[in-house]
Amino acid sequence: MSDEITPLLAYVESTALAPIGPGLHTRAACLTAAGLQENSMALSEVGDRGKYFGEPGSDGAAAIGGTLVSVLANLTGQNRTDVANSLEFASRVAAKEAGPDDHTSKYWEEFKKSLFQIGWLKQKDEWSKDFVDGQTSGAENFSDYVITNVRNDPLYSEAEKSVVIRAMESLRSQAAKRAFFRRFTAGGSKGSFGVNAATVNNGALALRFSVFTFNCNAAVDDYLIFNIKHIKADVQKDNVDVAGNQRTIDSLRSKIEAKLDKAAGDYIDGVDI
Repeated sequence: MSDEITPLLAYVESTALAPIGPGLHTRAACLTAAGLQENSMALSEVGDRGKYFGEPGSDGAAAIGGTLVSVLANLTGQNRTDVANSLEFASRVAAKEAGPDDHTSKYWEEFKKSLFQIGWLKQKDEWSKDFVDGQTSGAENFSDYVITNVRNDPLYSEAEKSVVIRAMESLRSQAAKRAFFRRFTAGGSKGSFGVNAATVNNGALALRFSVFTFNCNAAVDDYLIFNIKHIKADVQKDNVDVAGNQRTIDSLRSKIEAKLDKAAGDYIDGVDI
């Protein structure tokens, strides 16, 4: 084992993840429904987080905590599992570290800090600010605002824009999926969520994502569909581009999966696109 990997393994082992109460989409619930709770092989087959993105060869999407993650068709099954594992791990670490600041930039700084320690290399990380006045923005809700933002953002390729926007439109149209996402994204007058596109470039995993925090003048019940006509909000956005170091991801995979299994809870739900 190299000197570079040893401290990263220690980080994964020692890091505390935020617990979350069980719900409809837990890995344990999936296994129980299938009558497979005692079968370790079934845990691998049914509980594989990458399965929430669908099969290789097709675009896919899933909500992982407060991030809507889209994957392009060129991701293999293992790629999909690695993306899901990494983002759930970073989300749980961020929730633990940010505490009550889970709808602010502090959460996303902790999210990135963890991601950068488990095999992802920063290519770009840039915060910006905006102000939204619902009377003049032209957006009916904050998901409209985010869709317009992604559509005009040079961070994303056209293929990535397409899959992110399709995923957002699908998520907000499905009440049960939206309710799951709301648990992680709505905090009264403060809310936040991220959109993420995963692809493979020259054989290497890459993630491009934008996170948004909203500090509003009144409570917002659902940050995807709540009408913002009478809402004013200070918005912070972070554009992030990261590349996967596959050697590191491979070395940490089993340790991360073991850690996630110990912190069972519903943190991921597939989104049909």
